[in-house]
Amino acid sequence: MSPPTLLYETLHGSRAYGLAREGSDWDYKGVIVGPKAWYYGVDGGPEQIELGPDHVHFEVRKFIRLAGQANPTLIETLFTDPADHTHVSPAGERLLAARALFLSKRVEGSFAGYALGQLKRIRTHRRWLLTPPKAPPRRADFGLPDHLSVSREQLGAAEALLERGEPLDVPPNFLAILDAERRYRSAKQTWQQFQTWTRARNPKRAALEAQHGYDTKHALHLVRLLRMGIEILETGQVTVRRPDRDELLAIRDGIWSYDALIEQTDRLRARVKAAAAASTLPERADEAALDALCISLVEEALR
Repeated sequence: MSPPTLLYETLHGSRAYGLAREGSDWDYKGVIVGPKAWYYGVDGGPEQIELGPDHVHFEVRKFIRLAGQANPTLIETLFTDPADHTHVSPAGERLLAARALFLSKRVEGSFAGYALGQLKRIRTHRRWLLTPPKAPPRRADFGLPDHLSVSREQLGAAEALLERGEPLDVPPNFLAILDAERRYRSAKQTWQQFQTWTRARNPKRAALEAQHGYDTKHALHLVRLLRMGIEILETGQVTVRRPDRDELLAIRDGIWSYDALIEQTDRLRARVKAAAAASTLPERADEAALDALCISLVEEALR
């Protein structure tokens, strides 16, 4: 079987943002079209190929689908500095020439959503830093017997009915048991996550958290994502190499207190919302245009 055709590859991550420091990873993203067997064969082909820990090639259909949904990583990949491009074929040039097609108001939800994921991790890790769990939860802590008093099937069926908003014909104490089981499961999951976090912590990140009371590297990317979302919605431009590099690195070094970070985050979230309301970008990417682009790129590569 012939190898995939590489359309485009670029440096990505901290080095593309201009935020790299000594020891930063070299992160590469690329777009490929597979051999004919991926499209006409019985087994199809992979959606992406991992060439290394920080080196990924996306099959063109997956790339266009996710970029059309305003996935931040793939949007950024299309707008990196030309000096960071490691390979651009003629088909890759056409992909880059069409990159404006991928921008829409969905940036509000995607960039802000990724940012809030960073914020959730910051808050969780801060809670674990300040008040780490001491022991795994016990069923007795939630007023539950050592073993389930109702079957897992009954619990699952009841939860499904509640999620659909349908009435339950159950004994009065059943809902209390269901609530206690949910809280116990949540506490158990939190304990497991805390154990995983404790074992897997990067020593440098752990030192930053200990020094500043929260993960300042997550804070850097939280602010970067929100600012980029605002810029795209207001200007229709994606600035990957950051003009606010020095301030972002200062955030990474803990220039803001935790309370200041939360205050700035709230302000930026409000600006993202306002920028989306006033933006001239389309509500969604033109799916027909992206479909036509994808077909032409695959056909060209397969010829």
